[in-house]
Amino acid sequence: MENNQNMPPKPDNYLVWAILSTIFCCLATGIASIIYSSKVNEAYAQGDYDGALKASKNAKMWALIGAGLSLLIWIIYFAIFGFAIIGGLANAGSY
Repeated sequence: MENNQNMPPKPDNYLVWAILSTIFCCLATGIASIIYSSKVNEAYAQGDYDGALKASKNAKMWALIGAGLSLLIWIIYFAIFGFAIIGGLANAGSY
């Protein structure tokens, strides 16, 4: 194991975002984000700063992909069902 005193600070592991992405967004991308998040601490502890940085970037990427997919799904959902509800309410007054 290398001396960690000469290494830059540990990169963010984005664990909170990974967990939130898993719970509220997309399960598959959230799990990938959690896996990469755990690799950040492991690689940094072994003295592999480049590996920790790469895992950090992957954890962030998968958390953002999960959030983006969730947002896209909600937009599509409201576009389909929101317009159907609004259309139904507009026709309800025509009796």
